[in-house]
Amino acid sequence: MRKHARERGASLVVSLIFLLIFVIMALSIYRGTLTSAQAIGNMQWRAEAISAANEAIDRLLSTPRVATDVANLTAQVNATPFVYDVNADGTDDVRVRFPVVTQDSIARAGPRCLRAAPIPPSQLDPTVAADVGCFGSSTAGGIAVESGSGTSSLPTPPQSLCSNTDWTMTVRAEDPATSTSVDVVQSFSVRVPTASIDVCN
Repeated sequence: MRKHARERGASLVVSLIFLLIFVIMALSIYRGTLTSAQAIGNMQWRAEAISAANEAIDRLLSTPRVATDVANLTAQVNATPFVYDVNADGTDDVRVRFPVVTQDSIARAGPRCLRAAPIPPSQLDPTVAADVGCFGSSTAGGIAVESGSGTSSLPTPPQSLCSNTDWTMTVRAEDPATSTSVDVVQSFSVRVPTASIDVCN
């Protein structure tokens, strides 16, 4: 009788150990499932924010003001950010604006001109409508230079009224409900009237 009682006691201990092992395994699987679900959710929220940022960039790049009226465009976007309802529930989820970015020790928001190069008239075609407005009133000029033997006139290379410019633009998409924040950087080049170029860099 005592032998059977001891065997039952040993079986009970072994059963409890296996039960404890199964509980620990179940908790580990549950925790792993929650972590995976959270990671998938974070990836989805990030993808939605990036999509909203890219849509805002597309809208900005289709506006000529992106390179000619930078200060006003930046102030307007930051005062009234782009907003997107990503899940179609009638509530704006993501807002996109210009963050302050420090580049070459200069901190500011909005599109930033990196380089500007005036277009030589020799690269313009008077039969192309986009080039016509770039021709100046004079295609040649000269400056007087005094040399040892007298004064001579050296031609200066003519410049057009347009410049090719290279830009960078950073936008920030934020979803306050999920605490998601993503910065997207876009580089672009555009021809603009030389007189409208802000100081580059």
